[in-house]
Amino acid sequence: MKNKSKTKLDTIVDTYEELAVEYRALGDQKLIDLFESFIPFIHQAKNNPKIKRSGLVTGCEQGLRETPLLLAHFKLPEDIQGTALKIFYRVVETHMPAFFEKERLKREQIVSRGTIKGENEWHLLRNRVDEIEGDVAHEVELQELYKMLDDYESAT
Repeated sequence: MKNKSKTKLDTIVDTYEELAVEYRALGDQKLIDLFESFIPFIHQAKNNPKIKRSGLVTGCEQGLRETPLLLAHFKLPEDIQGTALKIFYRVVETHMPAFFEKERLKREQIVSRGTIKGENEWHLLRNRVDEIEGDVAHEVELQELYKMLDDYESAT
């Protein structure tokens, strides 16, 4: 019997489903409502012959890219905010390890340059801080990011 390999869309659906489970465990109703609403929508779209799978993949990927900004918009309690971002990055990295490669390369470019040029770059570094805060293995990186963020905020 031949094993059916997972499609990109299957992997994305698995990612959204795990995020919904993880966020349900956090207990914040905004997170629960948001991610649990994605699941039936994705399955309906996936089974609709009028919707191209490639378009659905693109839309779902964009949703994942915008999740850190969305989480910031929710103005969650600080402890839940940080935990939600850590969960997000862990789950996406587990299912889709190369997903954030472009963002990772851009972040490395900013850090290597030593200065932040604009709000988008600030958010990119701030999201990384939220991802690694409290992890002693990233203490040196965290201190460097804190300094760059502080320098940018002082200059604006």
